[in-house]
Amino acid sequence: MLKSLLQKLGLILGGILIAFVIAEIAVRVFNLAPAEFYTYDPYVGWKMKPHAYGWQTHEGNALIEANRDGFRGPDYAVQKPPGTLRIAVLGDSFTEAQHVAFEDTFCQVAQRDLASQTPFAVGGDGRPQRLFTNVEVMNFGCDGYGTTQELEILRHWVWKYSPDVVVLAFFNGNDVRNNSVVLESDKCRPFFVHRDGRLVLGGPFEDSWSFRTHCMMRFETRHSQVLNLLGSGHQLTHLLHGGLATSHPAAAKPLPHGVELGLNDVIFAPPATDAWREAWSVSEEQIDLMNREVTAHRALFLVATLATGIQDDPKPVFREKYMKFVHSDNLFYPDDRIRELGEQHGFAVLNLPKPMQEYAEAHQVYLHGFANTSPGLGHWNVEGHQVAGTLLGERIRQLLDDSARPQPAPPDQSGESG
Repeated sequence: MLKSLLQKLGLILGGILIAFVIAEIAVRVFNLAPAEFYTYDPYVGWKMKPHAYGWQTHEGNALIEANRDGFRGPDYAVQKPPGTLRIAVLGDSFTEAQHVAFEDTFCQVAQRDLASQTPFAVGGDGRPQRLFTNVEVMNFGCDGYGTTQELEILRHWVWKYSPDVVVLAFFNGNDVRNNSVVLESDKCRPFFVHRDGRLVLGGPFEDSWSFRTHCMMRFETRHSQVLNLLGSGHQLTHLLHGGLATSHPAAAKPLPHGVELGLNDVIFAPPATDAWREAWSVSEEQIDLMNREVTAHRALFLVATLATGIQDDPKPVFREKYMKFVHSDNLFYPDDRIRELGEQHGFAVLNLPKPMQEYAEAHQVYLHGFANTSPGLGHWNVEGHQVAGTLLGERIRQLLDDSARPQPAPPDQSGESG
């Protein structure tokens, strides 16, 4: 009887295996599975595969090509060419910008803006002068990243390229949550946590080898195109559920324009819970940690706060309804907070939401959204990247000019007068 049962079980398993192989062949032949660009990484949890290639069509439409390091853009020489101004941009999906062609990303817009001014010199007046004849704005963005992962990218991938400027593109909509081991649902990533009054790497990804193995297997299963196809649906369901649970756990009424699944509306007001206060504290300490590390490498540091769809919505009535819904009187609260952090610790900040809102309202255009998505929601479209990249290029040139000016002598502390 046992032998008969085992034979039946073997036939069932064999049938499942044959069906799986047939399905795998069919999915590959008819190209049914979405392009899979990401792979497991022991430092940051995931990143784009080196030389990944394929089309992204669910939001916007763009051909994605990764370089040898697994980021959008060409392969750069490790040794910086003479006369080259090299700028490294760290960020999440807004920076990676799979939704538009590479040449339309804000990094490339900023590069063209700066390159159009070459050759230019900075320094002089007793300070070393540098002549720049070429500009490289390197895109180190990756979908879903928080500041912890971006700091790890800086340490493990960026410094070998000797950037002159490091830009942290801080996305208001979810970066603070991404930095919290309590608030973030996807814990297959490193976090910074407070332990004994110190900010250290922690969380299950850092502290548990079994959890890290689970994270690795999440990506290894995507070698199967069938599992990749099934996983894309599961991932979307998880994203939608996570977005609702995070932003509106009891939302029953129709939500106003500007509410986006996966983003956090509570970011537009001072934190009201211990978890959010800690998330902000960790985020701000990480940004200053990055500032100090960049300064130690003798590079310039700039934080650019990026706009959510409602922040640069062209219609005041939509912004007012949204603010009433989320109980906020200031849509620029997170930007103001980061600007004040920069003033406190002496690093430059570019707040993009307000000038982008002014542009959108003056031209009555949406800077977020595509033909295959809702206008005003999601990621920046081509015009959004154009506006952001132009503003970023202008701010970087100003930062270079400011850094080249002689610094005022410290005040005389002796108490003696001349």
